[in-house]
Amino acid sequence: MTRLLNILHKLEDSVLVLLVCVMLLVACGQIVLRNLFSLGFIWADPLVRHLVQWTGFWGAMIATRQNKHIQIDAVLRFLPAKLRSLSLTFSLGFSAVICAILAYTACNFILDEKNAGTQIFLEIPTWQIQLILPLAFGVIACRFLFQAAQHLIVFFKMKSPPLD
Repeated sequence: MTRLLNILHKLEDSVLVLLVCVMLLVACGQIVLRNLFSLGFIWADPLVRHLVQWTGFWGAMIATRQNKHIQIDAVLRFLPAKLRSLSLTFSLGFSAVICAILAYTACNFILDEKNAGTQIFLEIPTWQIQLILPLAFGVIACRFLFQAAQHLIVFFKMKSPPLD
């Protein structure tokens, strides 16, 4: 199981690198074409905008996997270990619920886009470009849920401090 997860994590990291490289190549290519040859591709700017979106959400999935997402932990530092673990369980569980709701809403958005039949560029349907929304929120929700479960297990394994 660990080997499969490592392969998936390396694949996830590789996709992020690929997204950034493609984004840079298209953006730089567009700049060179415009400045040196007074040409450009009409689809390049919208593609770069959507690659930024994909890169941001893909990076958010990786940050959540590595537990490097934004969190407010000023109060957590002063809590006893057992209470800190319980607090993290609730906050991560709440985050998982919020991300699951966003994933569900994004799925409805994708269905609406599919039914509308709009296209972005190069005759690519809008809904296909927006698939990152439910994917990222779904993955992040699962990761938050898994992390919450880990903290809950730690909470139950810890011994309560003796009362003075």
